[in-house]
Amino acid sequence: MRQESEVALRHGGELRRILENHNDQYVKRVMADHSKLLVDVLRADEAQRNAIVRDDIRNLVIAGAGSGKTRTIVGRIRFLLERKVPPTAILAVTFTNKATEEMQDRLRQMGVTIADREKAGVTVSTLHSLGKRVVQAIVTGPISVADDRWTDSLVAAVLREARTGQDPHLAELYLHAILNFHRNEDETAPAIGGDKRYRTLRGEHVRSVGERIIADFLFFNHVDYKYEAKASWASVSGGRGAYHPDFTLPESGASIEYWGVNRAGEVPAGWTTSTAEYKQGMAWKRAQFHREGKTLIEFYDYERTEGTLEAALRERLTRSSITLRPMTFEEVGKSFGDLKYIGSSIEKLLVQFITNARAMRREPKEIQPQLQRSTPRVHHFGLLGIAVLERYQAALSAEGRIDFSDMLHQAADILERGTNPLPNFEHVLVDEFQDTSAAMARFLKALVAVTGARLFAVGDDWQAIYGFAGGDVDHIINFESHFGPASTTMLNVNYRSPAVIVEAGAALIARNQKQVPKQVVISSREPGEAYVYEVSDDDSAIVDRTASLVRQELRQIPADRILVLSRTNHLLDDIIEACRRNGVPVGNPDRDVQGVRILSAHKAKGLEADVVIVANASDHLFGFPSKVENPDVLEPVRMSAGDAPAEERRLFYVAITRAMKRLHLVSRQGLPSPYLAEIEGGANPARAPDASNVRVGARFPGAFSVERLYGLSDRQKAAGIRQSGLLATSTSRMAFTSWASFNLEEGALYWLNDVVKDQPYRDQQRVKLDERTSGNLRPRSPVDRQNGGRELRPHPPPSHQPRLLQS
Repeated sequence: MRQESEVALRHGGELRRILENHNDQYVKRVMADHSKLLVDVLRADEAQRNAIVRDDIRNLVIAGAGSGKTRTIVGRIRFLLERKVPPTAILAVTFTNKATEEMQDRLRQMGVTIADREKAGVTVSTLHSLGKRVVQAIVTGPISVADDRWTDSLVAAVLREARTGQDPHLAELYLHAILNFHRNEDETAPAIGGDKRYRTLRGEHVRSVGERIIADFLFFNHVDYKYEAKASWASVSGGRGAYHPDFTLPESGASIEYWGVNRAGEVPAGWTTSTAEYKQGMAWKRAQFHREGKTLIEFYDYERTEGTLEAALRERLTRSSITLRPMTFEEVGKSFGDLKYIGSSIEKLLVQFITNARAMRREPKEIQPQLQRSTPRVHHFGLLGIAVLERYQAALSAEGRIDFSDMLHQAADILERGTNPLPNFEHVLVDEFQDTSAAMARFLKALVAVTGARLFAVGDDWQAIYGFAGGDVDHIINFESHFGPASTTMLNVNYRSPAVIVEAGAALIARNQKQVPKQVVISSREPGEAYVYEVSDDDSAIVDRTASLVRQELRQIPADRILVLSRTNHLLDDIIEACRRNGVPVGNPDRDVQGVRILSAHKAKGLEADVVIVANASDHLFGFPSKVENPDVLEPVRMSAGDAPAEERRLFYVAITRAMKRLHLVSRQGLPSPYLAEIEGGANPARAPDASNVRVGARFPGAFSVERLYGLSDRQKAAGIRQSGLLATSTSRMAFTSWASFNLEEGALYWLNDVVKDQPYRDQQRVKLDERTSGNLRPRSPVDRQNGGRELRPHPPPSHQPRLLQS
């Protein structure tokens, strides 16, 4: 049997080699037959020609930044027409109406007839338009579409009801989402820990996730409490130390104990205390309350893991005659400052939550279990998202509307039944394939299945930045698992950017674990320029330096060759105003107005400019990565969980790779974007763990930049401390004290081994360097005194090191 299997495998391998050789010979023959079109007309390079002529059932083209993606798609259509494929049998799919218009214009310039109501030709359409055509052909009467404006208005109205108290339950969910918006502690941590590492809303630290949930519930409901206050009334003897209940409620005299056991009464594996010893302690504590006639309210860790702890808190506290009075929006505002930007971010993210849930066809009851082991931010946002999703679905039903995602799913249902009201396409070409959502992928699979069409998918996983809108990079990374065996062609020559930009992008994206690996080839012989500028930690300083750089560049190049980008819209209006104040023409691509283009990074996709200025390339709320718009809260409704950090990195990659000559990065002093260290550090990401995930007392390695050094007090000097200050890694910032034999230099970058995780102080992570710690200096680039910046010096790892195109 084993021999038969080996023979079958050997024959299978031989067959594959024969087929591959046959395909290669076919490609060479066809390229020769159509050389006039491919070389003289299209001026396609070898990889582009290869992609254009390959004719497998499934064809995937990985088209890197600046590699001629659009030329390849247009060239493929021209090639098919030259091969006598009827124009009506060709479909080109885009994702936006603007992209559709641009594709149609490019094809018309090449003499291609575009299909419209009056004439037949090549069909260029968005997926949504195709889906609507399929559904409309089956249903009677017009389709009422719930577009983006309708969804935005509905979410705004629902949150308005919450703010005004019209829906008390929704108001409470909304307030919890606001209060926990910046709470990212690990909810999957053990039930009880020795360190007080979990920060409550009131500001103190407790020992477990469950205790933090209890403390926050009490605080939110105006129940005064004391954490681990001494119970002087308890009878302590036999060497037992003082008794400190988890929570004491002064107004009622009751106490709360949170038992770290599962439903079987067992403690977690790995505890130093055995289950038997823990049960003895539980019995002793209960006996103290019974003897003194005092009230003990008990909760269990299994209630946290099952997602019922908050319901249990409400029921048992109320039963014990403890009054619960939830905080109002006014009280939250007084306690936690201006909520405007948090509320605005939550509103935008709720729209994205709905979009993702609908793309995945996730019902509210399916989402709930995903929240049980998540961060406070994700958990409370998810509860609000579920409630708003239920209101959204009810409104769709009440108004007889259909949204874009469900329209694609319904269209796929129709096609999967064998009904095809569309033309019988033979070739389906898809642009920007990396942004395909679950609904889009299902529709495309159904379309090519019912028509028997060949699929030509073009995209770049390194530029997948629309996860918030339902896009999932897995569709391109694992293309064959979704669409079947495919021929893959790599377009890896960057014709847009000089070496320093290409190297910076490669060094950055190397940090992403999930990707299609590629070695980018640099076409330009120019080294290029890239600079980093540090200004004071102030919005106005960012705006002023950005506007100053724009004015400086205008001495050399036209305004429409300058592109200013920011992670969010936070500073864009101020930058636009500063430019206009100084007589700088500001462009508006949507209205065809020429001038300096000032946009968010997401809107820069597909654009290019001689000079790119990235404003606020900082470790900041509105910087890179964003701490406000980061889509981690969308994880429960996404196909590929855990992709949010990688997507933020890809967005910065898109921003910097728009540059054709020069790149300027404007950062806050002492708060550079962690992506700058990733670009320049060259450390192996697999060996640089996030310090927040390292237990106290453990040692770990990593690439660290020295952001600041502090002076030492006499007490520190007496303790033998050599240095103290602030370190930064690619993922976090932390205070440090050093007993090491070597000194660190402020502003320098080091690879350090055997760094010790120390106890946190308030919200600040801390580490120690001792006699076992060793380090190697990684030099930073020199300061460019002329313009007040310094050169960016990329250091990509060998696996992603670009190479020059051989002439």
